Amino acid sequence: MTEVEAKTAATEETTKEEEEAPETTAEQTEESAQETSENVSKLEASIIRQLEYYFGDANLARDKFLQEQISKDEGWVPVDVLLTFKRLKSLSEDKKVIVDAIEKSDEGLIEISEDREKLRRHPERPLPEQNEETRKEIYGRTVYVKGFAPEEGTQMSELLEFFEPFEKITNIVMRKYHDKATKKYLFKGSVFVTFATKDHCAEFLKKEKLEYKGKELIRKMQDDYFEEKKAERRKKDKKKEEDRFNIDHLPKGACVHLSGFNKDTSRETIKETILKLDESLEVAFIDYAKTDTEGTVRFAADDAGKKFMEKLTDSKIQIDEEEITARLLEGDEEKEFLRKVVKDQQARRQASNARNKGRHQKGGKHHGHHRNGGEKRKADEESKEQPAKKKAQEADA
Repeated sequence: MTEVEAKTAATEETTKEEEEAPETTAEQTEESAQETSENVSKLEASIIRQLEYYFGDANLARDKFLQEQISKDEGWVPVDVLLTFKRLKSLSEDKKVIVDAIEKSDEGLIEISEDREKLRRHPERPLPEQNEETRKEIYGRTVYVKGFAPEEGTQMSELLEFFEPFEKITNIVMRKYHDKATKKYLFKGSVFVTFATKDHCAEFLKKEKLEYKGKELIRKMQDDYFEEKKAERRKKDKKKEEDRFNIDHLPKGACVHLSGFNKDTSRETIKETILKLDESLEVAFIDYAKTDTEGTVRFAADDAGKKFMEKLTDSKIQIDEEEITARLLEGDEEKEFLRKVVKDQQARRQASNARNKGRHQKGGKHHGHHRNGGEKRKADEESKEQPAKKKAQEADA
């Protein structure tokens, strides 16, 4: 999932409902519930809030279904159509209740038709142009807030109730991630909250302490949050790069020297023979070129070389009708070989970077250049090498 633009996050089409989307948003009226006129009931306040979300900047800029409806009749949308939206329908299915409620809004965002059958965004309140300047302006009044107990199944309705006392909140985005196990989008426990002005945003951040169900919330500007995440990624990438060129991260007891090949033996044949012996052995790389009489197999897991040797009789294996002698690399010999592996990886990476830099400078199209089989396979195998034990990707919260 890309980072959310506080905007701007909306659901898929409105009829598909916010809960199913990677992010759930709710745009609030600029007046808090405490400032709402006394003659507006709690139900009416909820209806007003939901309708002004549908017609608000954040949702309307992205809601293709609603845009299509608006394009049909000078912006008018039948209330019957709006009542197909689950959240509004859950509040009331009575058109009169819906229209009477929005009539009490002080925001002036939505107009009611003369026959009271249709609603539209007020023509004098056009959508802001969606460009980089608008995006930056929204970011400048959006706050990242974390600590909302995702394990308790926090719902948008609970968040709306929590943020109700704070002035001039225009949008709330529930940040979600895709859980591979359940194949569902789950709440991360953090939100982006957009205020009507930078001043209201600053007032919210100045509050000494803010808790949700006894847990103190983390609050910071959205821009600051994004910068921190970028810095974390750069640090993680740098560490990964350093680990890549450090023999400590390479499996030990995993290198076996083989000798006695005939000139026609290929690396594919070597690998196939090893897998026939034990298909659980994962070959990371074979340091060998056709016509060589010897080479070294590097396995992907610790002690896999030892396991391979245990499968042999008198350290011999038949490859391409030749009796091949195998020897496990240990101690200084193993370290020396692994240093060579790291050095070769660095050289290949530097060469690749130089080629890519050259292409970008030339500005031309890149036409693939295929090397001969042995060389190409050797480089490709190395570049595709993956650690035997993959770490589960953590959710970015």
